[in-house]
This record gives sequence, C-alpha cells and structure tokens, in this order.
Amino acid sequence: MKKWPHFLEITLLTASVLFLAEGLSQVRASKIGDVYGSMTSASLIRASKVSPNSQTTFDILLKPRNQADMYQEALDVNSPTSSSFKQYLTASGFREKYGQPTSVTKDWQKYLKKYHLQTSVYDNGITLAVSGKVKNMNKLFQVDLNKATYHQDPLQFGKKKPAVPARLSKTVWTVLGAADHNRNYFFPNTQDHFAQSSNAATTKGYTSRFTDHYQVNKLYDQGMSGQGQTVGIIAFAGVKRSNINHFWKHENAGTWKNRLVIKSVKTDHFVPAYNRDDDEATMDTEYSGSVAKNANIRLYVAKSGLPTLAGLVNAYTTAYDENKASALSTSWGMGPASLFDTLVKRKVMTPDYLKVFNFVFAQGALQGISNFIASGDMGAYKYRINGVYKNRVLLDRSVQDADPISTNPWVTSVGGTTLPFKQPMKTRNITLGTITNEKERAWGSDYMWSFFQQFPDYFAAAPSVLTQVAVGSTGGFSHLYKTPQYQKNVPGVNTFYARPALSQLGQPIYDAALTQGTDYGRNYPDIAANADPTTGYQVYQVKKKGSSWKKSGGTSVASPQLAGVAAIINSGRQQRMGFWNPQIYQLATQKQTPFTPLNDTDNNSNLYYTGQPNTDYNQASGLGIVNFNQLASVYK
Repeated sequence: MKKWPHFLEITLLTASVLFLAEGLSQVRASKIGDVYGSMTSASLIRASKVSPNSQTTFDILLKPRNQADMYQEALDVNSPTSSSFKQYLTASGFREKYGQPTSVTKDWQKYLKKYHLQTSVYDNGITLAVSGKVKNMNKLFQVDLNKATYHQDPLQFGKKKPAVPARLSKTVWTVLGAADHNRNYFFPNTQDHFAQSSNAATTKGYTSRFTDHYQVNKLYDQGMSGQGQTVGIIAFAGVKRSNINHFWKHENAGTWKNRLVIKSVKTDHFVPAYNRDDDEATMDTEYSGSVAKNANIRLYVAKSGLPTLAGLVNAYTTAYDENKASALSTSWGMGPASLFDTLVKRKVMTPDYLKVFNFVFAQGALQGISNFIASGDMGAYKYRINGVYKNRVLLDRSVQDADPISTNPWVTSVGGTTLPFKQPMKTRNITLGTITNEKERAWGSDYMWSFFQQFPDYFAAAPSVLTQVAVGSTGGFSHLYKTPQYQKNVPGVNTFYARPALSQLGQPIYDAALTQGTDYGRNYPDIAANADPTTGYQVYQVKKKGSSWKKSGGTSVASPQLAGVAAIINSGRQQRMGFWNPQIYQLATQKQTPFTPLNDTDNNSNLYYTGQPNTDYNQASGLGIVNFNQLASVYK
C-alpha cells in the first residue's frame, strides 16, 4: 500500500524491480555489509520542535454514545438481510444517535476560546479540531508540548492535571496529536531500502489495462461512467493540476473546470516538509479519475509531512462531513502495529488508537461510503520494530505484524496481482534468460527465483538487489482485530497454505515445501487487482529531467481504481453501494459469483501465503479478482 511515505511500507509507488526494466548492468552493487545493515536498522525521523508562537492543531475526541449499537447498525445498513439495509445516516444524523449534543460542543468551544484557541466541531459531534498558538496549548494542558506524554487522565500531558471543569473533562474519550512533537515520537527512515519506479517500461499500461481486464468497459457500454458521483482521495501530499488534467485528457476522461477539488484539512505539522507534487497522490488522483471518467474527484490533503493519526482522522471526518464522496481511497499507511505499540510504550501515542480507527471507519460505513485502502507492497513479510537504540531503530520482517489501517474490519483492503508477461533478462545486450509469468497470480517477486537459481552469484555481485526484490501484495492475518462476522464460515478464512520464499536475512528460499495451517483474526486483503509494477501503469508527472511518463504500480494504484469502480456502479443506481465487505463475502460463496479466486499453490504467492485449493478465500489475494460487470448486476 501505501506509504509509510517512502519509509517503512513502500506503499507509495511501490518499489519496482529495477533490474527487470533496466537490465542487470544498471543494478548498482553495494557492499554486502551495508546492504544488510540497511535491512536490519534505520535512522529515526523525529518530529519538528515547536516554539511558543508556532501554530498547530490537536484533536479532542469526545465519548461516543451507544457504541455497541453504532457498530451493529454499521453492519445492518450494509447487509441485505437486515430491515435497516441502505438506511444510511448523514454526519448530522450520526450525531443525533451517537455523538455528543451541541450543548456540550459549544461549551467546549467557549471554554477553549478563553485560551485563545479556535475549535472546529465536526458534524459527528465527536471530533473537535483545536487550533492556535503552542503557548496557549501549553497553558491549557500545563505542559510544554515538546515534552508532552499521555497519562491515565486523557487530558493530562504533564506532571499536573489541567484545570478543566469536570463537566467537560468527563465527556473526553482521548486526545490526538498533543504528544506528536515529543522527541520520543518517531518514524523509521527506510527510504533507502527500495528502488524507485523505473522510467523504462517494458510495456505501456494505462487505464484500459484495468478497465478491459476486469470488465469495467462493459459498464461504460451501459452508460455508466461515474456521472453525478464523487470519488475522494485521502492523502498526505499534494498534486499539480496540470499533471492530472494532462493525464485525464490522454485517457479521454473529463477535464471540466473544478472537476478536481483539493481540500486542505486541519492537522498538526509533524515535519515542516510538505510535497506539493507527490508521486503517490498524483497516481491516485489520475487513476481514480480515469476509471470513473465522469466523476468529480476531491483530494483531502493533510499537510503534516508524514501521516499522523490526527491528520488521518481529520481527513476522513472532513470527507464524512461533506458527504459528497460515495467512495474513498487511501494509499498511505501509518506503519506496523509494532511501531504503534512502541509509541504507546513511549507514551506519545494514545493507547486507544485501535478503537479510534474502528470508530472512524465505522462512521463511513454508516454513511454508505465505500472505503478502500491499499493492503501494502511488502508481501507477507512486513517490517517489524524490534527496538530502538539511540538514533537507530532495529528492524526485521515478519508475517505476524500488520498495519492497523489496511487491516481494519470496516474497510475493503485491496491486494495486488501480476498479469501474464515475458521479460528477457539482459546485460550488455547479452540475454541471460527469460522470466515468464503465464497466468494472473498473486503479486510476489518469487517468479524471479528460477532466474536467480540459474545465476547463484548474482546477489554477491549486486547485493543491493536483495532490498529491491522482496516485494509483493501484503496480506495475511491481522491479530489486531477479531475475525469480522462477514468473514466467518467463508471457506479459506482462518486457514492457510504457505510456502516461505524469504529467509530471515531476506534472501530467496528456493523449492520450499508447502505447508498448511490455521490462524485467527482479520484476514486480509479482501479483493485484488493488477498491482505489480512489472505489469503496471503509466503515470504522468512533469520532471525536470527525463520522461514525464513513468511506470508505476503497487496496491496503491489498485485501491483508487476500485474507488473509481464504486463511483461508476453508483452512477447507475439510486443508492450508494456502501461498505462492500458484508455483501462481497456472501456473493463469493454463491455459484454465480463475480469473483475468481486465485487458488493455485504453485507460482502464486505473496512470498509466503499461496492460494488454497477449493476455497473462496486466500490470504495472498483475498476473494480474488472481480468481474465488475457481473458484480454490478448482483450487488444489491
């Protein structure tokens, strides 16, 4: 997926396998020790320090009312067997049932104004975005924000409890962002681990690679192209409109005035750097708008420099308040659970972060919004935080870690596949061999293993390749959440077939034995589509040097295209599709299903999990690939 932006997760324009496109002679060798050092540790990216007169933002989340009822209703409005099916709420309707009354939020606004702080109240009656000078926030919390830490009292961030009236403090659930500028808050900087997408494309893939292959073109033939709908993109960086319009024009998509609206959302500035012309945001915006070629596109941008919890919450809540986007997508990740757990232990992250994610995404489900999130591009082996020593973080890779966003049970997690291809491997115009993929399969770079077996000295000559080839569609089991109700009793859920493709030192394992077993929790991804950069897509972004067309891929291009499909299907009906998962898992078990599971156990893995024969689900590619024309006809 997504971004741990350029950092741990490569969910950005995922690491493409550089030498596949540019030839072996272009792979830059490095010392073996340096390579392994970069794979096992990283420097820390720390938040920028704030001065008393700095402007920043934090969130106060108030206690929701009737939470158990809220989660049940979020399922019911998206389940065809429920009497409340499709009875979606607006944000203000959500507040009436589950938020705090206006008397409480007005009381908070009045109180915070005494500290010269401005408070924006979101329509859900839960989220308060508080903005102002740091010195006034310091006075409110009786703390220096650069040293703020979480305590048992959700409003306490220093040695003393703030003198907030009891009538207000008892309404508080948690606070987001108040400790973001403590030096104990960090991101691992692993941006040097991965190759960037190559300018030299083996083939030129554009929108039609997706729309033709997955039968979206048949929806176009029926006059459905997203008209009257809006797709929302959640991002932590900006785009240039000229790039977007050039691409849309190239793809025969709409370019009318104000088709693209860029909405800045309230957030703190974790680091001052903010990319106004970002690769990831550009790709997401271009492809969501070229698939849904007559839909409006809204880019919700949190300018925090890195994805923060407060920034993500405010971006989604802003979209919910507007309630214009019937489908949302994000390609940004927050990092693995091991990072969150480390930050909680350091008292700079709210211990309620999982509950916050559940709440935010369940609100979208209640409003009938289809939420898609890229599953990730690390294959089954995600990076895990093993410890921090001075300015370094110790890393390894494990199938046991998971991103709390892409695995949340209230979103549709989008995995990746590889399309059939044949690629000669050359160096100095000498063909060494050919890598061939004969079928659509789960995206995993193990299709190159036979080539490496032919040239066993390859890694010794070019060890940096080790950091470039260990990529694929992230999927497996998230132990952060229970198995959701919609996944229960679906063949393949909580069982698995696996063939380990990487050693603990990140080297390929050849001819590994197939194993099988059981596990628990949220199984992910839910569905998959072409994401491998080797069979990927062209993105347009003007560069000072070289071509403005660049080959890209990753689950972060699959997710916005799924959001585009949701807008297309919505344009042909009077009601929103809503949260997909309750229906698609039912449809997957029927005889006339729109899903084709990728169940082979050979040449079909995300570097660990393979397909599962005679099942409807596997952790390498979820329910599989989708015939969207058929999905539109059977989805209620």
